[in-house]
Amino acid sequence: MLITTLGAAVISIAAGASIRAWAFAIFAILVAIGFGGVAFAGGSSVIAAMLSGIAILALMEIGYLAGVFLSGLLRRSAKLRENNSVADSVATTSERPQG
Repeated sequence: MLITTLGAAVISIAAGASIRAWAFAIFAILVAIGFGGVAFAGGSSVIAAMLSGIAILALMEIGYLAGVFLSGLLRRSAKLRENNSVADSVATTSERPQG
């Protein structure tokens, strides 16, 4: 169960960088239903199976948000680096003596 949970978290973080929120929401709900169904089939009560499904859904949503945040942060830092390199080259050319 721990390996499944870690796998779901890693997949959610990766999905945060690449797919849209509505697509991930559908995927996460289906995984949560499946996870709860497996827990119920394994002998858990209905309440325990529902709580397991909700817990995995919450974990996946947190992982997705972390992936969105990290990918946005990486894109922003890459954009700033690109803009700074252009600004540096313009500044060095304007500092040359004229004439």
